[in-house]
Amino acid sequence: MFKIFKPIIEWVCYIATIVGLICLFFEKSTAILIALSTFCLLLLVIAIYVFVFLWQHLKRTNYEYIGYATFIKFETAIDGRNIIFEVYKQIQCKRMILSEFKYTFKWTGDQLPIIISKLQNTDGRIYLADEGSYDHVKLNLKRALVFNETETIHFHATMDDINNASQPFVESKIDTPTQIIHFRIILKHKPVDYFKPAVLKRRKINPQIGSTRYEELQTVPFIQDCKSYEHHLLEPEVGYFYRIEWEK
Repeated sequence: MFKIFKPIIEWVCYIATIVGLICLFFEKSTAILIALSTFCLLLLVIAIYVFVFLWQHLKRTNYEYIGYATFIKFETAIDGRNIIFEVYKQIQCKRMILSEFKYTFKWTGDQLPIIISKLQNTDGRIYLADEGSYDHVKLNLKRALVFNETETIHFHATMDDINNASQPFVESKIDTPTQIIHFRIILKHKPVDYFKPAVLKRRKINPQIGSTRYEELQTVPFIQDCKSYEHHLLEPEVGYFYRIEWEK
């Protein structure tokens, strides 16, 4: 960092030295006025230099934020109808100011979910996208983030699958760098003898540069003792939908 600002610091020192010598040839009041004017001008130049540097640096970053970790929990009630979908996401701001976070998701049931957040402010409104695209909810940060500050995002949806219309998968859209995604899928309605594994799949977000079909990556075993699937996905490649899909 010092190397970056070294040229401007040296330049300021040269100007201050020259102005100091010039002030020796003027009366005290005039010298003070010259020194004060020079000081204000140099402060303005430094501020502009810092702003330009930050602006150029931020333009090289294509993301509003990067993700450290995402924790996803999908839990059905014993009746299989009532579902809780909850996400905690740790992010780091990569913009000068970030005051709003758009959480994207896609619920495949008939009834709209009830949305809340314990850490952000939200009106719970779901902004519907075109068919096949993700909807989103606006989560307003209680305190705006500046560059490199971190924040924990919380999203909580209560869903009623009254018509048993929802599809059996949990999916995450990775459009920014993320270190880890922890999937935890609890299916309390499954019978005690259920044991079939789920499948981890992915496909390109942009169908124009890749197939719209999902490729299978691996199977995820069912943990019968707690009726759940659990999987840690480490450093998922950006530009893909990742989903864990199980038998309805």
